[in-house]
Amino acid sequence: MTLFQERTNTNIRSDDRVIVLAPMPGKSTKSSMGLTDNRLFTGENKLHAIFDGGLRLWHLRYEIGGLPEPLKNRWTRFNDMIKDVTSYFKTRNVQVVKVIE
Repeated sequence: MTLFQERTNTNIRSDDRVIVLAPMPGKSTKSSMGLTDNRLFTGENKLHAIFDGGLRLWHLRYEIGGLPEPLKNRWTRFNDMIKDVTSYFKTRNVQVVKVIE
């Protein structure tokens, strides 16, 4: 099945989705340069997953600020991207709560 067929045959409704993050209960968040941007948990800053129809690839962006290097990737499958995002944030004591389409 091609990527186009996969997207057509599923219930995908949006090419711009918000990945909602939250600190892991009982743990303080961290990053390689200090604390993780707490605006990601209050809604002041959001992590977007965006599908580029021309390239047929998913990528990430913050509304405010630049992405960390490990998240500056491109993915052919949304589920693979979420897996990588979950792994990245898990090492920073942050969890993916939900995805808003």
